[in-house]
Amino acid sequence: MPRKPIHDQPMTAAERKKAQYQREKRATIDAIGAEADAPDRALLALLRGAGKSAHQDHAAQRAWEAFGRRYGWIV
Repeated sequence: MPRKPIHDQPMTAAERKKAQYQREKRATIDAIGAEADAPDRALLALLRGAGKSAHQDHAAQRAWEAFGRRYGWIV
């Protein structure tokens, strides 16, 4: 028996883009303080925020260190 669709109509391109943006923003927020487990895309977003405030500078520093440990160029 087929499942009932979640929505009556498929999402538009704008709705898909908005949903993707919201998922990426949520992943970036969740990455703060959990850099070791964060996806690369979220760490890159943290690095892009460097220079805007002291808090974002600190988050970017932690993201940079997480990249280094993940890929072996910081031991």
